[in-house]
Amino acid sequence: MADWADDIENDLNWREAELAAFKITIASAGKKSVREKALLRALWILLYAHYEGFCKFAWDTYFDVLEQLSCPRSLLIDNIASFSLNREFKILRGNLSEDQLWKFCTSDFISLLCLPAIFKNRLETNSNLWPSLLKENCEKICLNMKSVDEYNSRLKTLVSRRNDIAHGQRMVIKDIDEYIKYEHAVLVVMHELAVNIIDAIENKSYLKAI
Repeated sequence: MADWADDIENDLNWREAELAAFKITIASAGKKSVREKALLRALWILLYAHYEGFCKFAWDTYFDVLEQLSCPRSLLIDNIASFSLNREFKILRGNLSEDQLWKFCTSDFISLLCLPAIFKNRLETNSNLWPSLLKENCEKICLNMKSVDEYNSRLKTLVSRRNDIAHGQRMVIKDIDEYIKYEHAVLVVMHELAVNIIDAIENKSYLKAI
């Protein structure tokens, strides 16, 4: 297995291990006690942190691998080639004079297509990784995330309750059984993202069909 695949697997493993260790701590707390309630709230925050953190790590790993491959943009599928030029497009939008447009279309763009893709801007979570944003980000780089639709409502609740807790509201997580339902949804999404990225790199689906 390539180093990048090991990195993705190891990142998943340590996150799952940390969640498991926290659940063991909660199991030792008295049922319905203040300690149990506080720990469940903290675990909810931790679950969100690992959900957002892993998605960002996985996306960045994908971009790092693509940069290391030094593929010319002309060989990449349109979505990924276009995403690698988002900074250049932003600069262009700031100067849409006829002269600048002509230069970009007849010279700059041709040169950029011949150069290896560099991802100066990366996918962002905006510190609130709603399922709609997760799906949108994955679609930008042609990753199909079926689990996001399947667990859409639970992911929304994860983010919403995390925000309530972070803003000091009295959001109570009923018990560990309620929490586990959301952890399951998050882990399914994280694993699907990992598999999709590994498959995309191994099967070279980032390249145009010849």
